[in-house]
Amino acid sequence: MARSLAALPVEIIATIAGYLPNSGIKTLRLTCRTLYNTVCLRLDRVFLSANPLNIAVFRAIADSETFRHGIKEIIWDDARFLKVPYGEFHIADPREDLRIDKESGCLQWFVDACKENREELQMRKFAYLDTGKTPKQIVVAEEQAATELPLWICWQYYQNLLQQQEEVIVFNKDAQALEYGLRRFPALKRVTVTPAAHGWIFTPLYETPMIRAFPSGFNYPIPRGWPSVSSRGTYRPRAQPWEDEATRKDYRGFGIITRALAAYTEHQVSELIIDAHALDTGLNCRVFEEPNPEYNDFVTILRRPGFTRLDLSLSVRGQEWTGWPCFRNSYLRRALAEAHDLEHIALSTDVEEDPASDTTVPETGGGRAQLVPLRTILPIEKWHSLRHFSLSNFLVDKNDIIAILSSLPPTLRFIHLGFLYFVDHGGSYSELLEDMRDQLDWRSRDPTIRPVISVAKPTMYIQTGHAIWLDGEVSQFLYGDGPNPFYNGGDAVGEVGVVKDAFMDGVEWRNPGY
Repeated sequence: MARSLAALPVEIIATIAGYLPNSGIKTLRLTCRTLYNTVCLRLDRVFLSANPLNIAVFRAIADSETFRHGIKEIIWDDARFLKVPYGEFHIADPREDLRIDKESGCLQWFVDACKENREELQMRKFAYLDTGKTPKQIVVAEEQAATELPLWICWQYYQNLLQQQEEVIVFNKDAQALEYGLRRFPALKRVTVTPAAHGWIFTPLYETPMIRAFPSGFNYPIPRGWPSVSSRGTYRPRAQPWEDEATRKDYRGFGIITRALAAYTEHQVSELIIDAHALDTGLNCRVFEEPNPEYNDFVTILRRPGFTRLDLSLSVRGQEWTGWPCFRNSYLRRALAEAHDLEHIALSTDVEEDPASDTTVPETGGGRAQLVPLRTILPIEKWHSLRHFSLSNFLVDKNDIIAILSSLPPTLRFIHLGFLYFVDHGGSYSELLEDMRDQLDWRSRDPTIRPVISVAKPTMYIQTGHAIWLDGEVSQFLYGDGPNPFYNGGDAVGEVGVVKDAFMDGVEWRNPGY
């Protein structure tokens, strides 16, 4: 078979290889020397983290004349393995953190975390029962779960990862690799930093070299790096002062990336993505309360001519008790105002519904004291080339949103409004859509230049990453003759829209309405 395939014209071989994933291409290249020399891997992104294998692969690609010219994105995995428990696995008495599980011989917190992983996998599988088909990712995860390694082996492998991680951090090897990569990747345009690379047990969001090298059946506490709400919701950290050294260590990747991008002026990076990826976390918003080195570097990046995209996930828990200085102090707005060439802006937070429990109207998002006018944050007047506008997990008033939308430039082509919480007397999704249809001129525009509208809201059940998407229904209402997908003038929807899982690309199913 290898000989007959190798005898085909190069163009046909290239076409066939174009349908294969990189894993298939790797296998194909191993069959014979002709195919090895004919078929190339498709590499347009590289991964980096506090792990020696990730660093070694990153540097190897940076040194390759074959691959380095095609790299367009660096993804920084900012999740670090835990040495001690935190959140729901942390016990007030530090001595209890060292308690040993008699059956496995491992520390109890490690055993508890692995147990929760198994339960989480079953819960995620249960969520797909109504679809009639289990996603491939869940099938693969169950196959690994069926051959799970003994916990003591998992513990030993985990300790090795920890030791490697500490060595990288002590000698700043990942930061040095990043600086090297900025000079070696001439086509680089995007840098992404995320705490979500590990996804869920046996179903990573990104298969980094380190994660691909995990032995089959390896169970371990899923690292997040950034302080985040636990999957059970029993641990809900507040954003701590940015000047605290411990806080800045939590966001080590952000600091390294902003410092490197600000210091080296010859790079071509025009997109910066700080992505919580549907996790209840984000960059500590208190970095924007007052000037600091990381803030100054951030501003320098946005100020560069040709900077076109910013995705910014913020952790804002606790701001409801202090008057939202992260927004009202205007440092975030000043930073965003420096991005004159911006074409894509996506802002999200981890705010909860009625965070201060001060609502006076049943079933609204919070008291009006919690409302921060969007113009306090968004310098819309500076963005003359904006094409993509996304706002997620904010406390809002519909009139304020309409005022912002009506001020967006005619270049706009896409709008996402997701997980919005309307404050007391601030309207609802239903009223917002009606005002968008009746007060904005989008309906009268040529269909080829109308903004595409995307709307998402939480599912009735709690499953991190799952959401109801109403794009088709909203489009029919705004631009066609379809009904308002939100009934009774509120935020509720029936059996409309589709449910998507942010951690499983391409997986969606009809919204069952519960």
